[in-house]
Amino acid sequence: MGYAGTTPFLLTPEEVQDITGFKLSRLQVDWLSRRGWRFEVNAIGRPVVARKYAEKMLGCADEEAVVLRPNFGALRAA
Repeated sequence: MGYAGTTPFLLTPEEVQDITGFKLSRLQVDWLSRRGWRFEVNAIGRPVVARKYAEKMLGCADEEAVVLRPNFGALRAA
């Protein structure tokens, strides 16, 4: 899963079960699909969800940093 001291990129199967309330993969897939979640299904039929996406969907993601970029248009107008 993850390296020591880091958060895994993907939710564990247990975490997907906790979110959906279902143990069977096909029911997890149905739950995620009906709610508009983005996920992939792996080779053994389990839904795979990115951790940051799940945090965003559950309303507990970190605020996105504001990226400031230079306004090159203002330089051309001068």
